[in-house]
Amino acid sequence: MLNKLKIKYLVIIIILIGFCIGFFNISWPSLKLSNHKVTYIQDKLKSGELSPKMVIIPPGTGTIGGENFRSFQDEAPIFKAKIKESYALSETEITFAQYDQFCKTGIRSCPDDEGWGRGKQPVVNISWFDAVAYTKWLSKETDNIYRLPSEVEWEYAARAKTNSKFWWGNDYEQGIDHCDRDLGGCPKGSDLGQPWNVGILKPNPFGLYDVTSNVYEWVQDCYVDNHNNATKTIAPIKIINCKNKTVKGASWTMPQPHVHHSLRMGFTINSRANSIGFRVLREIKKVK
Repeated sequence: MLNKLKIKYLVIIIILIGFCIGFFNISWPSLKLSNHKVTYIQDKLKSGELSPKMVIIPPGTGTIGGENFRSFQDEAPIFKAKIKESYALSETEITFAQYDQFCKTGIRSCPDDEGWGRGKQPVVNISWFDAVAYTKWLSKETDNIYRLPSEVEWEYAARAKTNSKFWWGNDYEQGIDHCDRDLGGCPKGSDLGQPWNVGILKPNPFGLYDVTSNVYEWVQDCYVDNHNNATKTIAPIKIINCKNKTVKGASWTMPQPHVHHSLRMGFTINSRANSIGFRVLREIKKVK
């Protein structure tokens, strides 16, 4: 009899908890934020080797900027941008292995890896011009249009249509898509005080890795100190005789309090640093 009463009360408690969750719209944290099916494309180079693995980004409307939780004043005001057509972004930041395919042709010099190794390490010590040269080479090798993403294209894809500080929510969680070594508990390989091999942390719902970590990423846009004159489209901000270009994301050098998707900074166009790399965009339409 006593056991039956316990079961009865347990059932009542479970029902009440379910009612509270529905009534008060309580939600539990989860990394499964989207039912989006990730689709990949990969081109062949003339050598027979493969281009970077690309993730197709679907059209939609996304939040750009971070007025409510920005660390720097250049992320405001927040605005909505409409993406009308799909495009593809490299699944990871471009690696040394991928960039070495290009620089060994002699078009550009091969960058220093700081003694950290090459292979799956994100390529660093790359200027904006170096990154653009790589995209032009990829375009010729594959007969498709490759380029750097605009700031809007980059942030829309990084956020994966979410409105929160991170693609998983507003609270920082160590090891999901960033590692602050001083906090401890980093996934193996991401706690070395340097960039880590791409793809060892979790991807966002669109299938992109390291969008708030590893290295800052060059985009097309000329850097301006706010979003007041943002195009609110995929078109990049252009200024005649632009001397500073925008980087997005965060890097292995950045502590947790400053990490978020709307982070943006300006670097001189010829800057090369061990915290700056890039990823590439491929347009879906083929070159005619």
